[in-house]
Amino acid sequence: MSARRGVPRQALPWRIDFAWQRSYTAALLVAVLFIAYILKNGSFGTIEALGISNDALPLALAAVGETFVILTNGIDLSVGSVITLANVTVAVMADNGHAWEGVLVAIALGAAAGLLNGLIVSFARIAPLIATLATSSIFVGIALIVLPNPGGTVPGWLSTGTAGTVGSVPVAVIWLTVAIVAGWILLRRTPFGINLQALGGSESASWSAGINVTRVRILAYVASGTCSALAGIVLAGLTQSGDPTIGNVYLLDAIAAVVVGGTSLAGGVGTLSGSVLGACALALVSAVLLVSGLSTDYQYIVTGAIVIGALLAHTLQSKAAVRAARRERPAEGVPA
Repeated sequence: MSARRGVPRQALPWRIDFAWQRSYTAALLVAVLFIAYILKNGSFGTIEALGISNDALPLALAAVGETFVILTNGIDLSVGSVITLANVTVAVMADNGHAWEGVLVAIALGAAAGLLNGLIVSFARIAPLIATLATSSIFVGIALIVLPNPGGTVPGWLSTGTAGTVGSVPVAVIWLTVAIVAGWILLRRTPFGINLQALGGSESASWSAGINVTRVRILAYVASGTCSALAGIVLAGLTQSGDPTIGNVYLLDAIAAVVVGGTSLAGGVGTLSGSVLGACALALVSAVLLVSGLSTDYQYIVTGAIVIGALLAHTLQSKAAVRAARRERPAEGVPA
């Protein structure tokens, strides 16, 4: 393969396979929490599926966006503010009879916010933590100018497309399934996905392999902003209004979902599908607490414990995978 097209998939087999092994932890957690929910609630029907999937969908979109950036060994702290900006944009424009335009403008704003972050990180060489923290403040300020207080309206088709059902299947479940499949295809079958993981694994090696590191990094931030905007649009459909504070809780929850989903905060190892499963796990935590008669305030404690447990599990998996790779494929350059 030429340098222009980036590294071949065969150059990263251990990293890709290991990323999927880490995502199995999130799948197992979802299964355990789902069983716990059924045991506590005694049943599981369309209403229950609707509630859980509606909680999981915006978080999954935010987590997928964050995953793009974390895979490059960066971080995006503007996720919550971009969600808010997109949310209020849709609500205000829809309230003035421009719903479709509002959706398109919100997506464009999310992509532009991501582009700004990517340009600052790539060319100003400012640390992602500081750069995205600063832009987050800017985006929140713009959102407050657009809609100082909760309000606005959204059309029925947007609510139906995010919080409705197709027969007895919640629309959110369909979108979550699409996200899992699309995430698998993107990271495993496209040059961008392979290059994204290569960049997070070693920037210098990526340059040597002919990967346009700057372009890949910028596109990762654009993807993050776009996914965050989609999350804001979904929230507008779910709440049928706009709220200038609605994105506040999603930054830490998105990072937690990414970690639970198996993505390494050091970059280079992770899956978008795992992050979707991580978001589903966190949504199930809230649901299990609710049917158990416990205050959802305990969700913060349980979520923190789950994140720590996931990190410990991933650490053990990392050590085991590295030892196995050294024994079986010593010539492939598995790092120590």
